[in-house]
Amino acid sequence: MLLINPAQERFGGFLSRYVPVGIPVAIGCLAAALTKHGVAVRVLDEELVTLTPTVLRERLRGLETPYLVGLSCLTAHVGRAYVIAAMVKGHFPDAVVVAGGLHPTALPEEALKTGHIDYVVRGEGEAVLVDLHDAIRQGRDPAAIKGLSFVRDGQVVHTPEASLIPDLDAIPPFPYELFAHPKYDMGFLTSSRGCPYSCRYCAIRMLNGTTYRYKSAGRIVEELDTLVNRYKQTQIVFYDDNFCFKPKRVIEVCEAIRAAGLHRKCAFSIQTRADNFPEELVPHLAAAGFKHAGFGMETGVNRLMRLIG
Repeated sequence: MLLINPAQERFGGFLSRYVPVGIPVAIGCLAAALTKHGVAVRVLDEELVTLTPTVLRERLRGLETPYLVGLSCLTAHVGRAYVIAAMVKGHFPDAVVVAGGLHPTALPEEALKTGHIDYVVRGEGEAVLVDLHDAIRQGRDPAAIKGLSFVRDGQVVHTPEASLIPDLDAIPPFPYELFAHPKYDMGFLTSSRGCPYSCRYCAIRMLNGTTYRYKSAGRIVEELDTLVNRYKQTQIVFYDDNFCFKPKRVIEVCEAIRAAGLHRKCAFSIQTRADNFPEELVPHLAAAGFKHAGFGMETGVNRLMRLIG
C-alpha cells in the first residue's frame, strides 16, 4: 500500500529548502500498523517529493494489485489530496483510494462526492485501515468494518463508529527508518492520545473522543532510547495534546528517563494545558531533562473564554 502525505505548498514557503520538516506522523503510524500485519508499505511525503504521474508509477511499481493508496488529509491540504486522488484514478482506474484524517472524518461526504475516493476512514485509523486492507485483498465486503464511509447504490453509507485502541503499548513503534532523510526533524515522540476536555474549537475529539490514553513509562523510554542512541537526537518534543493531564504518569515517565540516563544526553519539550501544570511537577520534569513547556493560550479575556467554551 502507498501512503501519501499531501502538501498544498512546502512548509516554510520560499525558505522551505532551509527549514527542517516535521515527519508526517499520521502516515508513519499507519505504516507501522500495516507492516506489523505483513502488508508491504511505501510512504510518500509531498513536503519532500511532489507527486507526479511519473513518481506515482515509480512508487507503485512492484506493489500488489489492485493498488491501494491512502491519503492523510488536514483541511489545509485536502484540496491537494483530491487532486492526487483524481491523478491516481486517472492513471490506475482499478486502484482503491482511501482518505483519512481530520478533514475527511469531519466531512466524509465531501471526500466521497469527488468521485475519486472509494473509502473514508473516520477517526483513529490504524485498526480500521488494516481491516479494510484485509477485506479488499480477501474479497470480503468492507461494509462490516466499523469506522468507514463509502458510496453504495448511489447513497453514502456510514458504518458505526469504531472502537479506540485501548492499549497504546499495542501500537507498533513508530517506523523512523521510513523517514531517514536529512531534511526531517526526527526529534519527536507521541506518548499519549487525546484530551478529556471539550473545548468547542478543538478537533481532537473527532479522533479520540474525550478519552485520554497513554503508553507505559517503559515503552516511552524504549522509543526515546531509539531516538537518542540510534538517531542521535539531542532535543525531543513530545507531541502529546496534553502531556501533563495525569501527574502520576508524568512522574513515572520522569523517573524512567532518569533511570535510563537519557536526561544526560537529551533535552525534552512538552505541550499541555496551563491548568494541568501543577507546581509540584516542575522539579520532576526539570530533573529529567525537560526544558520547555508550551501552553495553549487561546485568549486572556474571560468573556471570550466562556464564549468559545
